[in-house]
Amino acid sequence: MILITRPKAQSKNLQSKLRSNDYATFQESFYSFKYYQRKVSCHANEYYIFPSVNSVESLKKNRQISKFRNANILAIGLQVKKILIKSGCKNLIVTTSDSKSMLKIINSPKLKNKSFTYLSSNVVNQDFFIEAHKKKLKIKKKIVYKTISIKTFSNKLIKHFKLKKVKGVVFYSQLPVTIFIHLINKYRILSNAKQLNIFCISERVARPLKENKFNRVYIAKQPNELSIISLIKKSDISKV
Repeated sequence: MILITRPKAQSKNLQSKLRSNDYATFQESFYSFKYYQRKVSCHANEYYIFPSVNSVESLKKNRQISKFRNANILAIGLQVKKILIKSGCKNLIVTTSDSKSMLKIINSPKLKNKSFTYLSSNVVNQDFFIEAHKKKLKIKKKIVYKTISIKTFSNKLIKHFKLKKVKGVVFYSQLPVTIFIHLINKYRILSNAKQLNIFCISERVARPLKENKFNRVYIAKQPNELSIISLIKKSDISKV
């Protein structure tokens, strides 16, 4: 059984593809979202970074997205690009696969002296901002939604862990990794959890696991779902 830690709506595609390849799956959201009802300003000379689908969804729910139809937009991820276009945004300057690639674009001679606003959650990619600060890039954060971590595992998931039914875990971001490490210590199942195959979308996501001596950590070649699925198929994880 493969544990998928993303919210239910974001897990459907991965769950469907894994099941079509005869993998048993269990979905449990390690976090949820609260969209803020706030006015968000949009200025013609500003460049706006959308790092997630939820940054778009929050503005849609708050009826603010129309302000960004002609804004200078940079998107992280193809899904973010798609939802922006669907929402009527026309001026997408660049789309990158991950934050690291975006930083390189922003630091290019054409953009490095521009002013950027990063529309995000209260939980952000700190590595991105550390590097941006080193490069003296002008990027300010605007929090448009809140990410809420779970405090406990469900009884069903605890049972699966204790019966050793969970054979693998998939992580798309660093926050659920932090939650996972905290809760497996809380429930005293660390030794069992260290035998799991853990599939991460990037080196950054995998870092806390490696620091905590998890030995069976696998990193996708590309930061996308197809690469994650390929990684799982190549592993020795059982399909039951």
